[in-house]
Amino acid sequence: MRNGFFADCPLTRLSRDFDLFASESVSADPALTAELDQHAAAVRDSILADRVEVTRRSLVHYLQGFIDGCRERGWDSSSVEYDWETLRVLAICRMAKEYGFVR
Repeated sequence: MRNGFFADCPLTRLSRDFDLFASESVSADPALTAELDQHAAAVRDSILADRVEVTRRSLVHYLQGFIDGCRERGWDSSSVEYDWETLRVLAICRMAKEYGFVR
């Protein structure tokens, strides 16, 4: 296992769920892929605006803050459709894979 890889990291758990939940529908839908790209860019811009590099730690920190905010607003992800919050979480998971933070 490479240095810095945590098997129990929230990004790892969510990325596994991402593969099960959305991998087929995302690859088959260009519009959904474009939306995820926009969400990923917004996440990246938010992290960089804090003058922090995009690292596993900064992405986990962003994810935890985002999920906390969703919970405070009473967000429920039981919808069949991809709502804004679900798209943001899926984009974070995709970023984690693209940056090599998870396998």
